[in-house]
Amino acid sequence: MAWIFALNAECGGRETHARDLARHFRGFPSRIFSDGGGCWWCGIAPEELGEKRIESAEDATAVTAAARRLYWLLRTAPPVYRYARAGAETGAFRTYDELMAESDLTKFPGLVVSEDIWTATGKRAAFSDFAPGYRWIPYRGEAYGSSR
Repeated sequence: MAWIFALNAECGGRETHARDLARHFRGFPSRIFSDGGGCWWCGIAPEELGEKRIESAEDATAVTAAARRLYWLLRTAPPVYRYARAGAETGAFRTYDELMAESDLTKFPGLVVSEDIWTATGKRAAFSDFAPGYRWIPYRGEAYGSSR
């Protein structure tokens, strides 16, 4: 079974924010969708990865490079998203309410959250600066033989 790799960002209740974020990633295939709870998401998926399973060290290297490129672009994105994460099967990985109820956000490497979310969830030291108004759990990269 292949995994769908993408950077997915939750943009709150405004579809226009998700569309603004997709425009920032011009040149990458994007998908705008609702999670059914009134929140809009923007998903960005590098074409070269498509549906991919990490079956070798080379696959892990390619996926890691793509994720790092997406995070680099996210650093300069308009501040229209509340949280984002790159990885396999990250589409709507947590609703806003589920994220806020999560006891330990540090178990999500690569998670980028707004300063408001970081403050509301206890200002965990594991988060570091990402971009103005955002903090993150640094992305470690993908590994061949991971549990995904």
